Amino acid sequence: MPFLQGFVGEKLKIINSSIECESCHSIYQIIDGVPVFVSTDLDEHQKAELDSVLSKHHNSNVEDIYEKQNIIFTAPKWLEGKLDDKTIGLSTRIICLGGGSGDDLPHVKSNFKFNVDHIAHEYIKLSPEMARDQATVGAIKHIASVTECLPFKDGYADIIYSRNSLDHVNNPLKTLIEINRVLKPDGRFFLSVFYNSNFIDCCETTSIDDDFLNKYLRKIFTVEWMELRPVEEESEYQPLKFSLPKNRKVEWLHAICRKKEYEPLDPNVLEEYGQLTNDFHTALYYDELLRYQEAAQYYAKVLDRYPLLESDKMRILYSRIRFLSISDHTAFQDFFDDFKQTNHDPFWWKIIILSSVSFMKKTLIREIQVQFTGEEKIFLEHAIKTAERLNFKRSVKKRKIFYRLLRPIYKVIKKSMKNSDIFERTKF
Repeated sequence: MPFLQGFVGEKLKIINSSIECESCHSIYQIIDGVPVFVSTDLDEHQKAELDSVLSKHHNSNVEDIYEKQNIIFTAPKWLEGKLDDKTIGLSTRIICLGGGSGDDLPHVKSNFKFNVDHIAHEYIKLSPEMARDQATVGAIKHIASVTECLPFKDGYADIIYSRNSLDHVNNPLKTLIEINRVLKPDGRFFLSVFYNSNFIDCCETTSIDDDFLNKYLRKIFTVEWMELRPVEEESEYQPLKFSLPKNRKVEWLHAICRKKEYEPLDPNVLEEYGQLTNDFHTALYYDELLRYQEAAQYYAKVLDRYPLLESDKMRILYSRIRFLSISDHTAFQDFFDDFKQTNHDPFWWKIIILSSVSFMKKTLIREIQVQFTGEEKIFLEHAIKTAERLNFKRSVKKRKIFYRLLRPIYKVIKKSMKNSDIFERTKF
């Protein structure tokens, strides 16, 4: 596998069908040409992610997905004249982050183009085409790795490209630091990502917003060019009204950043930020599976974390609401008495309703009548009705024997409720 030679970090040595770290003597597998720098045993989250990818494309494997990503592609307009065959050459070293099973830049020709995805070794098992292209000159090469620890030499890459992936990684701050390390002195980081996306999402682990850009992106890179575009121009995603806190609007952010020297970040701060993110999204994951006690344990961990960004404060507030609604209804009532005096954002009232309508419906209805009018009042009253239906769906699903007996009826009910269930993550 000639393409492996030359890119791996100085401490990584290729030995037959594996890679050894000369520093810690760890051994990493090479599966069908894919260097694997992660555990080959998928955890619950990774299995769910793989299943989600396959179910979205209605395939039993990634073959059609791979072909679709590599053949049916229109180059984003914002890259025209910035990242195309007129601006780079065959020797340009390009790393794409989080490209899944395909190529995020198929319109760009380079003999040194890599895709880093943490489950690339699973995609390769399901796609002979991917495995074939691992040995094809000029085709993108897949590497299974997390972005917080990239297996590339210092100053290796001319370009690192991230499309809709920075908000999906476990620790975007560590990822930015790694991108800076791997880039050449004059290297550039091309970023395309949802801006102000909803933070209550098991896949999108971080909300990229003004606070994140000003405190960290601009600290680690020189931002040469940036633009915000309406989300509907480049995505099918359409946020529902009141699906975000006030003063937040989902857009697409495009930016070109250049590597620069920066003052190192406190390792403890980086670790704390990563722990908060991991705890919060593990809690969301268990919440979706109706494993409420396990979810509460992780929400409790979030409450002990220090907020680094404004979006962290929102994650901590959400964790407090969910923790109390699961574990302590009396304490929740006390929290609600303070909440109603200070917070009149329909988004947060929706969270309160969906979390507590089962044990304080009358109180919620009364407060909505007092505090809201017009469209907001109608929306929140509808949220109560939706939450009641949601509780019924959850109770049926949780009772597995009962669910199996009534599954045909449940499917009909689920289908009829699908468009109105505002608590589904894809619509939040």
